[in-house]
Amino acid sequence: MLVRADQALPRGPRGERPDRRWGRREWTWVVVVMVGFVLAVEAAAIYYDLRGPVRLLSDDFFGRPVAGEVKVAGLALAVMCMPRRFRGWFLATVVGVEILFNIQRYLAGEHLHFGNGVMWALAGLAVYALWQLKGRDQEVTLKAVGIAAILIVTSRVAGVWLELTMQALPFVADWFVEVADRALGSPSWVMGRFVNEHEWYLWLITKVYTYLPVGAAVVAYFQLRRSSTEGFPRHHIVRSFILIGAIGPVVYFLFPVVGPAYAFGGQVPGAAWLDVWPNVVPTSLEPISAYYSQLAPRNCMPSLHTAWATAILLHALRGPRLLKAFGVFWFVCTLSATLGIGAHYGIDLVAGFVFALTLETALVRPEDGWHRRRLLTIAGGAGTFAAILVATRYLSVPMAQSGPVAAVLLLGSAAAMAFAYYRVAFPSSGAVRLGAVVDGAVPTVLPGAVEAPRLRA
Repeated sequence: MLVRADQALPRGPRGERPDRRWGRREWTWVVVVMVGFVLAVEAAAIYYDLRGPVRLLSDDFFGRPVAGEVKVAGLALAVMCMPRRFRGWFLATVVGVEILFNIQRYLAGEHLHFGNGVMWALAGLAVYALWQLKGRDQEVTLKAVGIAAILIVTSRVAGVWLELTMQALPFVADWFVEVADRALGSPSWVMGRFVNEHEWYLWLITKVYTYLPVGAAVVAYFQLRRSSTEGFPRHHIVRSFILIGAIGPVVYFLFPVVGPAYAFGGQVPGAAWLDVWPNVVPTSLEPISAYYSQLAPRNCMPSLHTAWATAILLHALRGPRLLKAFGVFWFVCTLSATLGIGAHYGIDLVAGFVFALTLETALVRPEDGWHRRRLLTIAGGAGTFAAILVATRYLSVPMAQSGPVAAVLLLGSAAAMAFAYYRVAFPSSGAVRLGAVVDGAVPTVLPGAVEAPRLRA
């Protein structure tokens, strides 16, 4: 298994040994589980008379693909991760297939689309790697294809998942979230009015919100650009995005919320309970679960855009100065967009931030193993996340009436989680060492740094 030696950071605060690396058997099980999940979502979609992920993926190959920004991000990831000698003919295949499909569309008077070439080129490269390549070349090539394929497949599954929330969850809890959100000053209403007065900022944050996968691809470029020759780093943003996208949507079924622009605005004409967003904050203190039009997804709690933007920020802060600035910019614009376009309440963002930090704690510095500090932080993050959901549902009125108390507790819990994550990501014991002995590699130590004790073989 390829692992970059320069990413082999010191082990845990007590010198814990890392777990054995995954081999062919483990990855086979991952593929089996993913295929099973896709088929389960397909069955649920058929039950509700929806187009499932299998049918949508067939469109990506043979029909009219959508989500072009996801295809672009997948293409970029595959190209940067595959061996250099394959990049030219891979891109030529993408361009050639795209031209063929779009010539047919042009002659038929249809709109042009992008994506068929990416899918066929990825499939062809996977077949070639399994059939012709061996050893290291095969492993690197299949990883490149796998990363791109996972991104594309999960985007299709996510789209169907949102449609399932619309069909299976007619009642939503927006009243509870809106009332509780008053403890934070109803930030969606505040930001909504601000962006309406500054159209250039609304345009900017909407683009950032829409092209989230592209933002992740930029960070991935810095992390994975040498993966074809030096191996993959132990922790990278693709893993974070996959885990957030796999676990987060489950909460939609536990806490369905559509967002202020839907429940209290005109996003779905005639469906709003009150058409007051973002100009007037509701005053009712009698929240209830109420029916809402099944034309809107129930995908607000937690804010996964916030969670993914947090992952982009955390990974970017480990990179060069330019990448750090990019991560901060993307994070601020994403949070502004989630509030400014009325997609989320403020509490959604707090929950998404805590959610992302909890999962990042589980992923960061895998060479440290599952030490006590990591486990306690994960448990604390999960408990904090659950407490936010429970308090929003059952204590929304006391939160709204508490003045600054609830706001301090909410923001303080997020800050405490950030500090706990920092202690896991940057442990004090020997944390300044840059390298470790891996397969005979010589460790590198910063001048004046205290080297962590060597570990027993």
